[in-house]
Amino acid sequence: MARPRSMPSAPLRLRWLWLGIALGTVSQGSACTLLLDPERSDDVARCRFDDDCPLADDPRYELYCTVSEEYEDQELDFPRICAPRTSVSCDPRAYAFDSSIATRFREATAQLDRYDEHCSTEPGVQGCSPSDDGCAGGLSLHDASRRCDDQDPMTPPAIGAEPLVSGQDVLDQFCRAMYCDIGFACRASDHRCVPCVPGDPLGRGGCGDLYFAGERSTAYQDPGALEDECGGPDMDPEDVFIGPVKREADGRRE
Repeated sequence: MARPRSMPSAPLRLRWLWLGIALGTVSQGSACTLLLDPERSDDVARCRFDDDCPLADDPRYELYCTVSEEYEDQELDFPRICAPRTSVSCDPRAYAFDSSIATRFREATAQLDRYDEHCSTEPGVQGCSPSDDGCAGGLSLHDASRRCDDQDPMTPPAIGAEPLVSGQDVLDQFCRAMYCDIGFACRASDHRCVPCVPGDPLGRGGCGDLYFAGERSTAYQDPGALEDECGGPDMDPEDVFIGPVKREADGRRE
């Protein structure tokens, strides 16, 4: 919740409250400290507005002011808490020209035909709906995606490419590498890295790996490598690993 400009600051309102109903001595400090609920003994910072919240220890997150989960369904002004949310942008334009995300995204969008829909001509391969004869050998219908897949619980569902998600494999891999977790994706509406949601479409925060004619995009890292090469909170977003964009069918780099 952002602070309305026309309203007095949180410390000033608290001084009025102290003078009017004598709640006790108000100590000096940040607004979050002042707004700690005296009936609660936890260390969660309380707040009224986003700028009451301190900086997060991990720069990949930001703290914002929101209603405590136990009060979400009630029309109450308190308590509000400082909760974390992801803060990393996955917009290639936000980074240097020679950064990994900008470079790989240019590679991807320079060969848009790579993202042409192929499932209508090659049904049954990984990432596509079954053919009349079912899925290709070793594959079966995935419960979530309803597409042919290998059922490996350690990898996201396979999703056949289409023009609407051109470059999404590059953007999703950037978010996975930034957060060292295969369960992250780039939400295109605001270009923010977010925890992915199973069943949601790619580009809208959904979980999935893009497949081209049955082959997984070369932009992705395997889960093991993603963890082994994790740079943690100190990772430079311009240097994260994104695989070279290739035409998966013949392995030629464009």
